[in-house]
This record gives sequence, C-alpha cells and structure tokens, in this order.
Amino acid sequence: MKLIGFSHPDLAKFCPPEFNIKNGCNTIKIGTLYDYRTIENEKLRDAGEGTFTYNIKFPKLTKVSPEWISAFDIDSEGCANIEEMQISNGDILVKGVTLSGSSHNCWVFCVSKGSESAGSVSETHEDKWLIPNNKIDNLRDYLAKLVWSSVKTEDVPPDILKQYSIQELNQNLGLISEYREISYSERSLIISDESELPPDQIPYLKNSIPFIKPILFEHERELRFVFWLTFKQEKISIVNNTKILNLRPIDDFI
Repeated sequence: MKLIGFSHPDLAKFCPPEFNIKNGCNTIKIGTLYDYRTIENEKLRDAGEGTFTYNIKFPKLTKVSPEWISAFDIDSEGCANIEEMQISNGDILVKGVTLSGSSHNCWVFCVSKGSESAGSVSETHEDKWLIPNNKIDNLRDYLAKLVWSSVKTEDVPPDILKQYSIQELNQNLGLISEYREISYSERSLIISDESELPPDQIPYLKNSIPFIKPILFEHERELRFVFWLTFKQEKISIVNNTKILNLRPIDDFI
C-alpha cells in the first residue's frame, strides 16, 4: 500500500540513544499490538490498543439480521451485548446493541511523520533516526522479511499447534504486511440503523482497528507498519512475543 501527500520529506524513528541505529545499534525492536496495552511507559501506553466498540441505539425496537451481528466477531474475541430483544415471527428486534471486539494480535513498528516532535514519543525518546519518504516501501518489505525469517512455533497460537504437524504449519503459514497513517478518533461509532453499518463494511473496519488511536495521541503523528501472521491465508492472533531482530543492511533504506 502506497501513501501519498506527505507534508514532510522524512519519517522519524524516535528512540533512546542506545537504540539509535545511526550510532551503531545493530538490532531493532518489533513490538506487538497488545504490548501497547500494558507498556511500562505510561505516556505511550494505550489500554484500548487494537480494540473498537460500536454503540447502536435505536429509538424503538428495531429489526436486525443475525448476519449483521455475527459479522463483527473477530477470532472469537468479539461480543454483542443486547440492551433489549424480542423475537417476533422469526425476526430479531432490539432496542440497543453494543458490539465490541479486539483485532488479531500482530507485530507492529511505529514511526512519526515528522522529525522535530512527536508528542509523548519524542518527550520520552530523546534521540531519532530518519527514513526518507521514498524508501518507505523498501523498508516495509525489508522489515517483513526480517519478521518472517524470525517466526517460530512459539509465535503460533496453541490451538493451531495442537491440530497441525510442523510440515502442515510450514505449508500454511504466511505473513501480510501493511502500513498506514494512524487515524485519531474515538473508538466508538453511534448509528441509528443497521443500514448505516452493513455487514460488507465490517471487514474493512475490522482491518482498520490496528490503525485507530484516541485523539489524545494525535501529537504522535504516527505511521504504523503492521505484520499479520496468517494460517491458510486467514489472519491469526500471534502469541505476544516481541521481536529483537538483527538489522543489517538497513543502511540501504536510511
């Protein structure tokens, strides 16, 4: 996925001095989506990272389809709380529904769209290294190769490990990489009718969850690289293992 319209020529990776690759550090940290929920640094912590809530309030009992509710389920981590429900002639009528879920856990690498300041990131990480705008696709591909080469059985969810042999894992595991600018908005959506959020739009919203953060983080101006592990071409939630990867030759991309 290519991004256009950057107002700054370079992206910045803010970091402590000892982790600045321009100063000789030879490794890079690829965290996980769920890491940010409990990270020790309270200025960077986002307890709702990778989650979303849809609050639907109808003015009266309103018909909804089972497909609409079930479409939001994410890896068995989605749920629906129904405020009031009636079943009449086979139709489901509800007064209010809260649909909530959590994105698949994935590996994440974050940079900032500007080299001067990135809010709480640059407040806590006083050093930085820069990535030219025209190298971002190359960097994404390079990081994806590093992540893919580091995948181990301990990264695979236990339920899959129990069902399949190592040979079957090797044949069916894969990696999807993507980067997007973070959208800063509330993690809730108020609608008045099922038609405002049809089932065919829900997959897009589910895939966007890792790229949504609360407005209070807006000063970070984040662009995020995301790496999803897949099995049989379907995204799966990785075990929450951070990766410390050998970088070289990253010099080609900075």
